[in-house]
Amino acid sequence: MKYTFKNIAFSKFVLWLLLFVMLWSFFSLKKWDNAEKVQKLIDWDVTSYYSYLPASFIHNDVSLEFTKRGADLSYENNHQFWYLTAPNGKRIIKVTMGMAIMYSPFFFIGHAMAHLFGFEPNGFSTPYEFCLALSSLFYLFIGLIYLRKSLLLFFNDVSTGITLLCVLLGTNLYYYTTAEPAMSHAYSFALVSVFIFQTIKWHNSPSIKKAILIGFLFGLIVLIRPVNIIIIIFPLLYNLFSLQSFKAKIDFFVHNKTHIFLIAFTSFLIFLPQLIYWKYLTGQWLFNSYVDERFYFNNPHLLSGLFSFRNGWLIYSPVMIFSLIGIAFLYKNSRTFFVPILLFTMLNLFICFSWWTWWYGGSFGSRPMIDSYALLAIPMASFIEAIFSRLKIIFTSLCFVILLFISLNLFQTYQRRIGLIHFDGMTFKAYKVIFLKTTLSKEEILELNKSVHSPDYEIARKGIEQ
Repeated sequence: MKYTFKNIAFSKFVLWLLLFVMLWSFFSLKKWDNAEKVQKLIDWDVTSYYSYLPASFIHNDVSLEFTKRGADLSYENNHQFWYLTAPNGKRIIKVTMGMAIMYSPFFFIGHAMAHLFGFEPNGFSTPYEFCLALSSLFYLFIGLIYLRKSLLLFFNDVSTGITLLCVLLGTNLYYYTTAEPAMSHAYSFALVSVFIFQTIKWHNSPSIKKAILIGFLFGLIVLIRPVNIIIIIFPLLYNLFSLQSFKAKIDFFVHNKTHIFLIAFTSFLIFLPQLIYWKYLTGQWLFNSYVDERFYFNNPHLLSGLFSFRNGWLIYSPVMIFSLIGIAFLYKNSRTFFVPILLFTMLNLFICFSWWTWWYGGSFGSRPMIDSYALLAIPMASFIEAIFSRLKIIFTSLCFVILLFISLNLFQTYQRRIGLIHFDGMTFKAYKVIFLKTTLSKEEILELNKSVHSPDYEIARKGIEQ
């Protein structure tokens, strides 16, 4: 069944609707207005992602030696360059350079705008922040467009449209594209979305061009967040669901061994600048800049990561429960995806919630899970389509629940933006105080302050339960 709005397919209508919503949010929030002030866009994690660009193209110094003049340049006070000191004394950027590559076209546009319109061309003034915020919106819609393309290959138009609504408006992806738009998650979502589509197309019709593109995308995905290397599970296990399909998969890889080499080689070339950067500054080809941070694989916080009021994934993005349920539906209805998505999801949850700060600091919900939403949209669509084919009252009930979850997410996003939802100290008691409220009485404020409990980060670093 295909629904249309004035001859526009439902899923395409949803895409245009989401574009309108995001543009409205973009120009309403104007996150670039605080450039070089408190609450600026280029701050904390974004500082690390971004600093490769002004260091390379404005100061011509990736070694960050110029920051030693921080007293007169105000870099230290303004938190514009956040570096670590390597064992050899060199100053080094903590994160890998994938985000800087994604930002770069918009950085150069912002740099030109700064010169044209009389702003300080220092990498941090208003044009740079405007372009950085715009980049998040740009990549988000590339991700949504390709996610729609992938879903329509296997699911009907209505299921695809509803899934797109859920993935953006029903999750913390909306928050991280509006309230904190330069964080890495919308960018990773986009890359994974295109990666999935190209993987499917490559399996259907292998070509060198597709193989190189897959390698390029995979390299960027890992260069943004190395732990996302596990997305390789998808192409490795795609269309594998029986002994016969296993043999066919081996034959496919052997027949396309040149493509496999090109994927690996292209990925290596994308990561190579990072290796050179580490070698140049530290003397090591591989360097762990997360010196006192680690995973505790012997003590994963799976239940807390999913259900804790301290940024638990399903507490703040409850619509994603349909993705987890939908994995079971994949086995019956879309077995092509069942094995890779099941194994990826299990491993991804285990890795994400084994990190020493399983709540991921000042977050809204579990932000590392956003990176996998394009993949998790597939079981969600499978679940929605299975319900769609049943009694109308059951499907209507599901749509009503989805609408409630979307409304709750948008409301809680607003609460997080105005500070009612604490960035790392929420508890069940605190959540009860602020639930469905935008203002609090004096008594409620006192109760909230007593109920919020921020974690002890020093204890967490040691893997000690709190």
